[in-house]
Order: sequence, then structure tokens, then C-alpha cells
Amino acid sequence: MLEVYVAGVSLTRFGKDFRPIGMILADACQMALQNSRAYTLDLVPDCLVIGSMDPIGFARQTGLDSLVGIEMKLARDTEIYHVEMGSATGAAAVELGKRLASSGLKVLVCFGEKMKGKLKNEEIPSQISTVIAEEERERGLGEMPAVAALASYEYMDAFKVSEKEFRNICYEMSVRSLGFGSFNAYAYFKKPVTRKEYDDPKINRVIARPLTKFDCSGSYNGAGAAYLVSTPTDVKLTSVKSAFDNIKIAERKTLISLEATVLAGSKCFKEAELNPHEIDICELHDAFKSVPWIAAEDLAFAERGQGHRCVLDEVNNKGRKVYVNRSGGFLARTHPLGASGGAQLVELVWQLRGHDQYKDMFEDGYKNLNYGLWFNMSGFGNTCIVGIVERTDPTRAREGLKDENLPQSIPDELFIYKKTPRKDKIIAATQYRSSEEEQVNVAIIQTKDGDFRIGLARDPQGLKRGKYIKWIKPEEGPYFIREGYIKGKLSDLLKLFRKPKKEKE
Repeated sequence: MLEVYVAGVSLTRFGKDFRPIGMILADACQMALQNSRAYTLDLVPDCLVIGSMDPIGFARQTGLDSLVGIEMKLARDTEIYHVEMGSATGAAAVELGKRLASSGLKVLVCFGEKMKGKLKNEEIPSQISTVIAEEERERGLGEMPAVAALASYEYMDAFKVSEKEFRNICYEMSVRSLGFGSFNAYAYFKKPVTRKEYDDPKINRVIARPLTKFDCSGSYNGAGAAYLVSTPTDVKLTSVKSAFDNIKIAERKTLISLEATVLAGSKCFKEAELNPHEIDICELHDAFKSVPWIAAEDLAFAERGQGHRCVLDEVNNKGRKVYVNRSGGFLARTHPLGASGGAQLVELVWQLRGHDQYKDMFEDGYKNLNYGLWFNMSGFGNTCIVGIVERTDPTRAREGLKDENLPQSIPDELFIYKKTPRKDKIIAATQYRSSEEEQVNVAIIQTKDGDFRIGLARDPQGLKRGKYIKWIKPEEGPYFIREGYIKGKLSDLLKLFRKPKKEKE
């Protein structure tokens, strides 16, 4: 197998690009080939890989192979592949592209999504939620912010992060992401946020407690492309590896570590022969604020419980500088599902090349950046993809990979739900508004048998973590009440009918 290099790359401006999806993708392809002129003379791809998660559902369009091929004026015998892997589609397209290019083919990879334009805004979340298992959607876990909220609460419980501290960390991340986004010509959100705006519920409404609007990435349109070749350029696509996990959230051991990230990361570091602490720059999936914290820990950049500090301080667990999401991430660029994982690669290549805003962004200069990593996932860790790129003329040599430095599965002692309760108990809970504007009170229940279930509380007062519950006609649905809740309400009601005691004279 041949080594694979990156020639030209491109992005369209993310946001409200309402052109047909085929045109957006073709535009990205043409820009990438134009950019490739500086790196290769052969600009005729042997095959085209298209990454788009759901063009039928979002853009009401199929046949992207024909649309992009015709728009690009490709030869009719060009091989074209369409990849779908949820919100990891962009990185999955790159992974397939690398495999094809390693055989000597010239591969044009494009990735994009048109999420706005055909659907109403309130219809988009339910379309995104198809990355959640059908039976769990039916039990109330109907939108991705709810899953991320449950993971955020578990992280807070496991590592003793108070809700106030959580809000402070999230605000710092907003300032940071939008600050870097203001320099990114392709990002949609650039306006800085003040603490007053962040704390104002009218401006920053709750999406799924504890996550607010500014803690979640936006759903917009955008695309990008990369031309992969086997002839050397200045950037090598060293490794792209993937792994998968159970799509059913309730059947996972934990949400504060994603086993697929650990597996994909380990494979990637081994193929690249790099230790995690040798990475200089990284772009971590940040559709929700707590996701990059968990990723930083799973990829061995940070100790368990310190992922948020690694992201904010940009210092890894060896005390070395690692630049994190200097593009502004999904929180600034937005998150067109099929585009984001590929856009991360594009941003890393631009950082290594000192493109535009990256020329003067780094303390020691972009020419001293050697190794970059990106992490992209589908759903909440259904599939995780990790990729590494490197400068072909590095300013420092590899240190030599040591197995003890590789990503490790979370130790059992950090599982906060490992002890089976004597009764069914709420272990994590959140509230969100459905696309029909109904309030949904959803929880993960640990049963007395030791397994986990998704449940719905009819009353938000029944959502207290750590409390025992009783199922309401379990054969009819996933509804429960908090044990003792009805009794407490009745006692309050009876007080109204009791005669007050006479005071002693």
C-alpha cells in the first residue's frame, strides 16, 4: 500500500447557502482541484467519494453521484461512491478516500450537507435524531441535546463538577470558540458573547438542561473537499481509523467515556507511530460543550476528569502545548452533519500550511507544527473516527511510541453506576422541548436487576437524580413517578383541611 498525501483542500462558507446540495458539493470540489495546482499537475481524479448523511431527508434530493459528476464534467466512467455514517460522515468519506488512494488512485473526496432550506427549523432536530436508536426515541430520548445533557450530568457527578462550575466552563468555551471563529472566514458565528448575554435565558435559552443554546452547535449548510494523491506533497494523511459502539444509550456502561474513541484512537496512534502527547494541533468534535472534554480524556491528552482544562488551557497531560479547535470548531463554524468531519481535516491542513488566519495564530509559528489530529463521531459515540496528518518535512523527530501512552478504557472505579440499587433509581435526567413544543422529562433509570432503561416522568418534579421510582403501567409505556412524590403531594393537600391547633394561653 502506498502512502497518501493531501493536495488541494477547500471549504464553502458555512451558514445559509441555499443553493442545491449538488451545486454546493461541486463548488467545493472545483475549489479543491484549483487549490491542488500548487501540489500536483494531475488534476483528473480517478474516483470521487461523496459524504452526505441525509440529502433525502434534509434537502429532498438523491442521486448526488450524478449531480456532482455532471456539474464537475467528470468522465462518465469515473467511479463515484456515496458514504453515510451519521454525523461522522465527513470523516468516513476521508477514511474511504485514503484506502482508495493508497492503491495509487487519485481520489477527490467531498463532504457536505444542506440542512436548511427544505425543512422548517422545528423539523430539523427530529431529522437529526435518527442517529438515536428507534426504540429509545420512542421512549423519550428524542433529540441529541438530551443525550449530551445526560452525559454532562454524569460527568459532573463523576468528577464533582458543580452546576455553577459547569456554567463557568461552558461560558469560557463560548468566548474561546467564538473568538477563534471571528478569524475564520468560513465560520458562520463570529460575534463574541458577553457573560450577561450568556446568563440571560431570553438570549441563551435552555435546550436540554444543563445545556443552553450557546452550548450546542447550529444546524446549517456547507461543504468541503480534499484531493488525495500518492505523490508526495507537504502534508501526509498518515492514518484514519474508526470503531463503533452500541447505538442504544441505555446499554452502554457509561457516557463519560466512548469506547469507540479509545479503540479508533489507539489504532490511529499505532499506525502513525506517535504518542498522544506528540500531537501539536487537534480539532475535536464539539457539537456539544462536554463532548471535546470526554474526547480529550479518551485520546489520552488529559487525565480523567481534566478534559475541560485540557481544552481550555491547551496543555496536555505531559505539560506540553496542544492547540485545540483553533478553527472555532462546530460551535463557530456550525455543524452540517455530512460536512463537519471533513472540514476538520481541511482546517488542520490549513493550520500546517499557515493558511490565512493561521499564519500568525500560533506562538511558535505554524512552521513548527508537525502533527495534527481530528476526532469526529456519529450520534453519541455510535461510530468514532480519528485521523492524523503530518508535515512531510517535520522540525522534530518522532519520540518512539510507548504502549503505556496509548488511550486506555475508563477504569471500572470511575463508573458511578456500577453498584446495583435495591430499587429502580434515577441516575441521570434532563428536560427538553420536543419539535412539537412539548416539554419532555427524560431519565436514565438503573433497575434493581442491574440494567438501564430510558424512562419518562409526567411531572418534572419527579426527575431528581438518585431517587427511587415506580413505573406507571410499564406495559403501556415508559412512564414513571418518583417514589414518595405522590405521598408528599397528598400530605401537602391534607394540611389545607386540618384545623389549626389552638395556642396555649
